[in-house]
Amino acid sequence: MSRPVPISSGAPAPELPPLLRIAGPIALAQISQMVMGVTDSILLGGLGADALAIGGLSTTLFFTVMAVLQSMLGAGGVLIAQARGRGEPARIAPIHAMLLVLALLLCAPCLLLLSQVGPLLRLMHQPAAFAGPVSGFVHILLWGAPPALIGTGVVDVVLPALDAQALLLRVMPVVALVNGVLNAALIHGLFGLPRLGLAGSALATAITMWGTAATLLLMVHGRPHLRGLLWPARLRRADMGLLLRLGLPIMAGAGAEIMLFEVVSLEAASLGTHALAAHQIVLSLGSITYMVAMALGQAANVRVAFWTGAAQPARARHAARVAVGTAILGMGAFGGLIWLSRARIVAFYLDPAAAANADSVRVAMGALVLAAIMQVADGAQAVLGGVLRGRGDALVPMVLAILGYWGVGFPAGWFLAFRCGLGVVGLWGGVVLALVSVAVMLGCRAAWSLGERRGDAAATAPMPRPMSPPISSPPISSPPISSHGP
Repeated sequence: MSRPVPISSGAPAPELPPLLRIAGPIALAQISQMVMGVTDSILLGGLGADALAIGGLSTTLFFTVMAVLQSMLGAGGVLIAQARGRGEPARIAPIHAMLLVLALLLCAPCLLLLSQVGPLLRLMHQPAAFAGPVSGFVHILLWGAPPALIGTGVVDVVLPALDAQALLLRVMPVVALVNGVLNAALIHGLFGLPRLGLAGSALATAITMWGTAATLLLMVHGRPHLRGLLWPARLRRADMGLLLRLGLPIMAGAGAEIMLFEVVSLEAASLGTHALAAHQIVLSLGSITYMVAMALGQAANVRVAFWTGAAQPARARHAARVAVGTAILGMGAFGGLIWLSRARIVAFYLDPAAAANADSVRVAMGALVLAAIMQVADGAQAVLGGVLRGRGDALVPMVLAILGYWGVGFPAGWFLAFRCGLGVVGLWGGVVLALVSVAVMLGCRAAWSLGERRGDAAATAPMPRPMSPPISSPPISSPPISSHGP
């Protein structure tokens, strides 16, 4: 790890370098992970628009459930970063142990929900010819859910909190490459493997998830300094209470956002396969750019949580301002690139010269205009959410997210799409309005939470600590963590 910056120095230390040091590897690792989905879409697009629509909706459904449940694990990262800020390395192993237990418990609702995709689609009046293939695709993917939660999900939140996020960068690009090769092989029957078409893409992705989790866990526990911090496992009941108290609102807020996109996908499916294919192109691109915003949000989460735990409110405010400013500038640049490259982006997915793709190309071109516009709001709300989580503030942001996504975005999108006849473009118009409203509300909440009087009062308040004794045997000594900034 890099040399720490003492928290006792006079002027606030520059926050941009440590912010980017954390966010950079996370963003590149997450983009590599998203490239897996884009690669799947491109390969399935070679089978036709129907295959692209079915595979796209299937993976969207699967990763929606996974993302909602994995967001709850983010509470562990906040608690670990705050423990580092307080200079309490002995607190890390118990939090990590309960985080693994929580991930294991989350597997049950995950598998239950995914196994019911078929009935849910039929309940939404999706045609059997469409619901059947989607259900079959998801039933193969669900075998990758346990390693994605217990392995990848836990590692993804623990490493940034310990300033060891560079490990992600070493693994995820290789994973993306392996996933692409395996998908192509099982879809088209390369290298002597069977030609499985749609089912081959699902099987390849599930296999990749197992390999990713195994590789990350081996690398993490192969580092003595990380192994000494995270083990031996010491279960404390009170830590589960802390994880639930912070994690449940985080999950609900993330669910409000993610489910809006899921419902928009289902509404796009009701407009036909060509509309859904266009929507999938815009969603895939937006998901990639969001990985950058999410990485900045996670970095802001770690930095603000660290300084909050260290009782340094001025530095927490400074970290938040730098993160929000960086997100606005960076995501604005992405928006400009999307605006200028719309035609090339669409052509990357579908052949614009093919008559069968004409409707999908036209709709995607219009929706990409809105995708370009929404980038700044998307980045701002992602980082502001991370800032508030770092402060331990999750309940009010959850309420604000629900109001913005479902009180503003959903009705606006439905009205524009079906009452005004704008179709997929109208649905994305509702998404833009939702993101803008959430960004404004979270910004107001962050300004109040990080205000000087409020921040100083929070810094002097006692931090919650579990009082129950450990369930397992007493811990062995672990290497100390510096009480300086990461």
